[in-house]
Amino acid sequence: MENIALERYDGSQEAEMLSDIAAFWKTHYVDLTPEGAASDLRAWTAEEHELYVILCGNAAAGFLHMGSRGGACDWLEDVFVREELRGRGIGSRAIELAWEMIRAKGLETLYLEVVPANEAAIRLYHRLGFTNLNTLTLNRSVKEKRQLGTETIGGLTFRTCRPNQG
Repeated sequence: MENIALERYDGSQEAEMLSDIAAFWKTHYVDLTPEGAASDLRAWTAEEHELYVILCGNAAAGFLHMGSRGGACDWLEDVFVREELRGRGIGSRAIELAWEMIRAKGLETLYLEVVPANEAAIRLYHRLGFTNLNTLTLNRSVKEKRQLGTETIGGLTFRTCRPNQG
């Protein structure tokens, strides 16, 4: 396994981080403007957020964004590994390092959200021990969304749709 580390973002690699933020959103079918990436960077480095550069060896490989929903930073908000580096265990190790940071703070739970259509991420998170289902995020939309499938929970059927696309 390659040497993977998380380094708190300090602003010294701003151009790379802005590029990674734009690439992250592109994987979610959002074309982000440079101003939008800069806005995210400001938000993700504000109070109640922690932004980390994922290092593979000594080179940046992506980022990991932790956030707070009213307490400690115990939400894995976003994780991104550059496309050319995927499939090497970098994201898995970065998430494990985030878990180790949570535990070092004396916290007991690391939370995350994932859309049902992102089956690869769901499999990854499940393999990493994210097996407790706490809440469901439901939405009601004016815009008709392209349905990918259905899920049944408690005898009720819900549509699964890819976000940010019609």
